[in-house]
Amino acid sequence: MGFCGIITLFTHTVFAQTWQTVDDLPAAEARGLAVAPNGTLFASGFVAASDGHYHGLVMASTDTGITWSGALDDYVYGPGYETLYDGGMVTNPVGNLYVAGEAYGVEAANHWIIRRSTDNGATWSLVDDFAPGSSETQPFGLATDSAGNVYVAGVANHPGVNDLVWTVRKGVGGASFTTVDTLSSGQANGIYSHPTAGIFAVGSAYIPGTRGYKYTEAWIVRRSLNGGATWSTVDSFQLSQNLNSRAFGVGADTSGNLYVVGQGFVSSGKSGKNAYSHWIVRKSANGGSSWSTVDDFQLSPTGNSGAGRFIADSNGNLYVAGGTPFNQWFANEWIVRKNPGGTGTWQTVDDFQYVSGGAALPFAMAANASGNVFVGGVGSSSSGEHWLVRKK
Repeated sequence: MGFCGIITLFTHTVFAQTWQTVDDLPAAEARGLAVAPNGTLFASGFVAASDGHYHGLVMASTDTGITWSGALDDYVYGPGYETLYDGGMVTNPVGNLYVAGEAYGVEAANHWIIRRSTDNGATWSLVDDFAPGSSETQPFGLATDSAGNVYVAGVANHPGVNDLVWTVRKGVGGASFTTVDTLSSGQANGIYSHPTAGIFAVGSAYIPGTRGYKYTEAWIVRRSLNGGATWSTVDSFQLSQNLNSRAFGVGADTSGNLYVVGQGFVSSGKSGKNAYSHWIVRKSANGGSSWSTVDDFQLSPTGNSGAGRFIADSNGNLYVAGGTPFNQWFANEWIVRKNPGGTGTWQTVDDFQYVSGGAALPFAMAANASGNVFVGGVGSSSSGEHWLVRKK
């Protein structure tokens, strides 16, 4: 299947008050969503192209997902490379678009790549190519601040370090990227620029354990109050002591309250046996100084659940997307939960499988000024993977 040089158009019936699939591309995965200031919805991901390699792909919809056009960007890093836009996308207040991903194949090292468009997706250029020498190097999330700077969160194996490292990079004005935060034995999964409270990066890192556990993985939130110059850990959380917890996504509501979403394991037996993960949402009402758990959910008491992404719509409703669990390597059920007005009770509003018994997993969320919420991800069928965008 090839998308190179082809303009495609997809039309779907949309019902605004229910969740409906509004984009379905075979042999592809959607990993990023962004709504530009002019209302255009962009989706990014990757496609298995006719040349036998993965290409980074960007599509767009000017009518809230009813029809789609593209490929606006069909990118290959170089001959023989697999190129995946799997690190999300973001737009800034003046409409510049950024997409994050990785390229690998010819060399042993992954290339962490950031591409930018300054003309509503018509043309793209490479603004960061970070390859410190690890096959694990990869961005997982990106954000922009009001000054037009770009922050990217991920993981890398830096020279001279024999372990994966939590890594945050900053692009001044959307270019000139440098590494501004590292944390040993950690992985930064998401990042968010709060209008007043600073930059927040979320993920996980190993901490000392107790009762015979040498190390254990904790949910980590780090904050910078000075544009990335210095960072401090403002939340180190485990749902159950000595059992892994991980944060995946971060955002804020219309009142400025912060939300971090992820998963935490709890044991149902002795010595950590039969441990299952819970879908966790944590909130800070004071700019990250203190945190409390506001949603602890399991779809099944003997299954794994995990929250992955957060968005607030223009009406003040909160949405969290995730899976069972939030992990691309296991069978998943695509779940969206909602908190009406941010003050109600969390409830499941979309429980989706692409085909009965088949895996589906959301990786991205966006919302527009009209109250629509979009969730992007992947669904599996007997014919392979499908790039999916669903809309409420």
